[in-house]
Amino acid sequence: MTSNAADGSHYDVEVKLSSTDRVLTELQKSIITGAIPIGTWLRHSALAKDYGVSRTPVREALRVLAAQGVVTIVPNRGARVNGPSSRDIRELGEVRSELQGLAAELAAERINDAQLSRMHHAWDAFRCSLDTVERTDRHDLADMWGDANEDFHSVIVEAAGNHQLSLTLMDLHRRMPRNLSFGAYAGNTHLLRKNLAEHDRIGQAIADHDASTARRLMAAHFKHANQATARWVESRVQDEQESIRPIQNSEDVTSARPVSYSGDQDGVPAQHSGKLL
Repeated sequence: MTSNAADGSHYDVEVKLSSTDRVLTELQKSIITGAIPIGTWLRHSALAKDYGVSRTPVREALRVLAAQGVVTIVPNRGARVNGPSSRDIRELGEVRSELQGLAAELAAERINDAQLSRMHHAWDAFRCSLDTVERTDRHDLADMWGDANEDFHSVIVEAAGNHQLSLTLMDLHRRMPRNLSFGAYAGNTHLLRKNLAEHDRIGQAIADHDASTARRLMAAHFKHANQATARWVESRVQDEQESIRPIQNSEDVTSARPVSYSGDQDGVPAQHSGKLL
């Protein structure tokens, strides 16, 4: 009996850790891609139901996200998804541009044929998605060009062959949800074309194994992207302040409160907030 109890206890711990890991991974992915927008309230019970787990792994996953600065835990309310300020974005941009430049430099020296092929595929996919936007006037293809953009940069980081650099960039990436760049670029084909032209030059430098040029171009690419994102966030904050001002003067201020991820619980409205697009 003692042996069986010990085995059962060990098994429970393994399942618990596995569940926490899974919930954490799914939440990180949803926040980064913008599926869970900035400002969303995450409720333990709703998340537990969505992921088919108890509240314990949800609570532990949220603690990890809070330690990373991705969410802020508020007692008796849940956790609210944080968004970087324009200053945060500019500071992150300074770090990311240097590290992504290093990744491009190393990739130019180390990339293999298979990785080069994948980089070209992502490069072409980005161009095709932008061509579709311009040809059809559809601006609902953000996921398409967003995925292609991430694939392009992911292959380059992989080709750099530096695990510590990859981990550092992954941590920085978690602090910049993709829906921020969606907001800065969505519907702006001029910016997207400029972004594509920069990809072309970066990709060519890496294919030519021109390490110094690849580093310089990639660093400039991330500086441009972060400047565009910071400007967009600043304009959005100003717009939101102007739209909230009349609400604060009215009796009904509940509509200005952040919304819940799922379910009407503890006084939080049961609706999703819109994506930052």
